[in-house]
Amino acid sequence: ALMAKGADVIKVGASERAGLAHTDPRRPELSEDEMRAAVTEAQKNGLFVAAHAHSREGCASAVRAGVRSIEHGTWVDDETLAEMKRRGTFFVPTLAAMSPLSDPKGDSPDDVTLRLRTQAMMGPLRAAVAKAHAMGVDIAASTDGSYADDDIGGLRVAHDIALLRQFGGLSPLESITAATLNGARVMGIDSRTGTIRVGLEADLVAYDGNPLEDATMLFEPRLVVSDGRILVEGFGL
Repeated sequence: ALMAKGADVIKVGASERAGLAHTDPRRPELSEDEMRAAVTEAQKNGLFVAAHAHSREGCASAVRAGVRSIEHGTWVDDETLAEMKRRGTFFVPTLAAMSPLSDPKGDSPDDVTLRLRTQAMMGPLRAAVAKAHAMGVDIAASTDGSYADDDIGGLRVAHDIALLRQFGGLSPLESITAATLNGARVMGIDSRTGTIRVGLEADLVAYDGNPLEDATMLFEPRLVVSDGRILVEGFGL
């Protein structure tokens, strides 16, 4: 049904969500066979499958099923990380989304539960990212949401880049590559965009400073170009 509606990527749930107080991210959801069936059907249409996975079992099953990427991967173990490296499975850890930056600010019981959950989950996830990076697993940056101001704290890719540097052990250039080239690779569109090369779409962002030296520069683009068209230019973005 999703492919019939024109979906570019299929996402499956290997474990329950972390962002709802009544769900348990440690609990597996779809089985390995169910995810493998989704991967097989998607491949028939030239599409990739991403797996939302927090639990150890969910991550392992999703990777064995052949998904393109693991989204979150909080409790992914060493064996599965090694398998991801072997298969070329991407790790999209959403560090910023799994941090207090995205926590609800209210005082309801659910909000308090979610803030406590973040504190319990962000340590294992940060450790997993550092280990994945050391093992050579391909890591991609993301927001885990839209760019709406009310969506998970109004997170930006720049938040994730900064945390990949701080906790994942990525160098400044590696952290930017996670958002550019690797972002395109995980979507299978790196033949169109993701790097600055003759023949590729001119998708560019310019800054008044060096983002390799200061990650906060990434929050203040001075020029945004999409496929060769200037969309935003100047200050006050």
